[in-house]
Amino acid sequence: MKKRILALIIAGASLASLTACGIKLPNLNKTVDPSSINYYNEDGTFNYSAGLDENGFFIGVKASEVVNLPDYKGIEVERSQVEATDEEVQEQVDGVLQYYTTYEQITDGVIADGDTVNIDYVGSVDGVEFDGGSTGGMGTDVTIGVTQYIDDFLEQLIGHKPGENFDIEVTFPEEYGNEELNGKDAIFNITVNYIQGEALEPELTDEIAADYGFDSVESLLDDIRAWVEMNKSATIFTDIAAEATCDEVPELVMNYFYELELDNVNYYASMYGVSVEEYCSTYMGVANFDEYFEQNREGFEENAVTYLVVQAIAELEGIKVTDEDIEDAGYGDYIETYGAPYIKQYLLNSEMVPDFVIDNANIK
Repeated sequence: MKKRILALIIAGASLASLTACGIKLPNLNKTVDPSSINYYNEDGTFNYSAGLDENGFFIGVKASEVVNLPDYKGIEVERSQVEATDEEVQEQVDGVLQYYTTYEQITDGVIADGDTVNIDYVGSVDGVEFDGGSTGGMGTDVTIGVTQYIDDFLEQLIGHKPGENFDIEVTFPEEYGNEELNGKDAIFNITVNYIQGEALEPELTDEIAADYGFDSVESLLDDIRAWVEMNKSATIFTDIAAEATCDEVPELVMNYFYELELDNVNYYASMYGVSVEEYCSTYMGVANFDEYFEQNREGFEENAVTYLVVQAIAELEGIKVTDEDIEDAGYGDYIETYGAPYIKQYLLNSEMVPDFVIDNANIK
């Protein structure tokens, strides 16, 4: 949609299957010393635009001299490949509406196995409430036989009714993972709020559209249709880019993807409160980031070639992203965080160059 978040766009796509032919990596960039580029700002934050010039091109890289482009003008395309159908638009609308689905609240039934029930509870051991053992009156949905709770916690709800307040008894596993609770008997005071009934399908409204930054349902639908068609164009372009060949990927370009992916991994490591090396060894099964990058180097190389193909076409066709283009695309607010060069590169890859190819295609 119009204000799609850019964070880690390139790093997230770095292992996409964008098959290129016969790539070697001799690391030759004769114009700019890759080691001279600082990928971090003075405050220590990552500089997404480092390694890119004012046009969003790789600094010092003439992409049209690095990659061998396939035919990209006058290609034959079926109309169904580029135009969004009503069914495709509705599929995206359904994805939006799923977050607004509500359910009938049954207050006069009896809980049975398999029911989804909204309950509140307060847990205690030896008469003392423990941390994390209460819903705080906020209610929580549980499905008997599906949701994983300790012992036979949920099964003890069967036969009770909404509005009832009662106690259940459970025993924490010996290896529960909390020294204060391991193997302990506990009592949970339960309040049944309601049994969840049939889904009440929502309708797309102006209020929902406003949640996504649009002033009406119509403008939201127009943006969804444009987004579907943008992705279709991108798919066609990806197939074309896969036919490109590249004998030598400049070192600067590979360093760019290396640093972007390192920042991506660093982000997840910080979420877990560990170092990059600890994150790699614990969650990625490798000794360190360099080992991870080498193991997946082919995917990064293929992605690098695709970006070089985009830049090469932009060079040859004089395609440039203006400040007005950035504003029209809804990304003006992101310049401070990512820098204009990064956003320009993103727009070239996601919209402008694929659109150029489709605009110059023979649509049947």
